[in-house]
Amino acid sequence: MYLSQHDLLTGLIAFGIILLALAGIEITVKKGLLSKLIGRKLLHIIAICTCAYAMNGFENKKMLAYIFLAFFFILLAVIKKGRMQVNYYKTYGIAFFPLAFCILLLIPVFENRVVVFAALVLGICDAVAGVTGEFFSWKKIIFLFEQKSWIGFAAFYFSCFLLSVIYFRQYSLQGFVLCSILCLLPALTELFSYKGSDNLSVPVIASVWPYFILQLTNHQLQVFLLWIFLFLILCLFAINKKWLTVSGAAAAGWMALILFITGGAISFIAPGIFLISGSLLSKLNKPAKEKNGRNAIQVFCNGIIGILVMILFAFTQQQVYLLAALVSFCISLSDSVSSELGTYFKGKTIDILSLKRLKPGVSGGVSWQGTLCGFIGAAVLAALVCFAYKLTTGIFLWITLSGFLGMLIDSLLGSTIQCKYKTAAGEMIEDYEANAIKVKGFSWCNNDMVNILSNAIVTIAFLLLCR
Repeated sequence: MYLSQHDLLTGLIAFGIILLALAGIEITVKKGLLSKLIGRKLLHIIAICTCAYAMNGFENKKMLAYIFLAFFFILLAVIKKGRMQVNYYKTYGIAFFPLAFCILLLIPVFENRVVVFAALVLGICDAVAGVTGEFFSWKKIIFLFEQKSWIGFAAFYFSCFLLSVIYFRQYSLQGFVLCSILCLLPALTELFSYKGSDNLSVPVIASVWPYFILQLTNHQLQVFLLWIFLFLILCLFAINKKWLTVSGAAAAGWMALILFITGGAISFIAPGIFLISGSLLSKLNKPAKEKNGRNAIQVFCNGIIGILVMILFAFTQQQVYLLAALVSFCISLSDSVSSELGTYFKGKTIDILSLKRLKPGVSGGVSWQGTLCGFIGAAVLAALVCFAYKLTTGIFLWITLSGFLGMLIDSLLGSTIQCKYKTAAGEMIEDYEANAIKVKGFSWCNNDMVNILSNAIVTIAFLLLCR
């Protein structure tokens, strides 16, 4: 590991540009020549685009990755001490982007031009979206944890479109089609952020997405464009039927794009069955939390593990990752069916560990009706995907049992670590109410966290056993 004179000079130039920009913008903001927002976004553009310059010019990519990693820890320490905060709440955005660049530089499958493109997308398009959304949006939506706007999304999308046309030199009609698809997933990704996490997720997705899109033929691009319009119609239909909220539909659209590009149309069988059956079953229980549709958090908690494993399948083409994705979706369906039908039948519900009587629908509670329905749901989904993918009876049993086990672990976690409260009337509840007292679990652990943890535990265990 060493730095050549060229790399040393490139690094010093990049570091100098960032320091000068930081000092200059700080002075202009203090003198009132720039607003704090514009100054922050201008620094964002200069700093990240300068990193793109370094990534494009560096010969020793691995050494540059370690330099970015060092800056990640340095910036993290600075943030921990309460400095360099740009919002009233603590955000880690300025530390996340060097971490993202480190990860991308260390993954050999990504071409350097794609990694540089991802950095430019984050540097330019994210800033354009932030400024546009701040000054021109009249209505904002909490897509995940932070308020975003469709105006900001449009600004990101069109600026990313122009950037991709110029960067990849796609000036034909076919090139415009390519770029219109190329910028869609990064623009959607920017909507879902938590304390600056889009500084990590946007460049990663902006590298993963072109890896697949740039391999498509002209005919495949046209077919994919038709599928995108179909996804849009289905998302609007789900919003109209109150299966999904607006944020939930955006999250479902995000996952649909990845599913199609990694597994084709057949990959929609498992998550499609889960979405439709779960949405319909949730209507059986009028007081259910999801009566207005699943939001983005609920969609991601039930589907993100399967999506991540599908990406691994697309990169490696190893069947074990496809099976793990099917297991993940089977877990989500089994748990949803068990919970909704168990609540609907109103059978005797007991805590899975203490065996104490619980109100139907409270996490950690099980009934024989809900448990049986959960097992049947897992078996039906496993049978359908095994038929579609032409899998063996042995794999059918593996998927069924894994889905059922995931449902049981969900109940175990719901009983042990999920936060529970007791009302003044002595009733055990999951969501805080006035005068309710916390009696068990961790404050950070709600039903959504239990869903993703149980899904991850069983899916990872399946992968370890089957490899």
